[in-house]
Amino acid sequence: MEKGNIKITRTKQFANKLRSISIFINKKEVDSLAEGETKNFELDAGINEIYVKIDWCKTKPLKIDIRKNETQEFILGSNAAEWKILFSIYYIAYKTENYLYLKKK
Repeated sequence: MEKGNIKITRTKQFANKLRSISIFINKKEVDSLAEGETKNFELDAGINEIYVKIDWCKTKPLKIDIRKNETQEFILGSNAAEWKILFSIYYIAYKTENYLYLKKK
């Protein structure tokens, strides 16, 4: 089967500083990222679904189309960073899908 890769880099932020964030690929937990960490994941070429999760907060699943030998890069972080940390309770209680972000670099 043809393969491609994704590279995910977790930002350095005060929010969740001491906690790892779980990485899910095609609905399976494959690993986790600590603050400032970068990891590469090999995927089958074609459509794949990725999302990240901490406790009950997770991103909306991203459908990505990976081509043979291609590497796509993503940034992972929390929307409750900097001054927005004051709204952490709001994100955790009401906007669980917006607490974390996973976006293309």
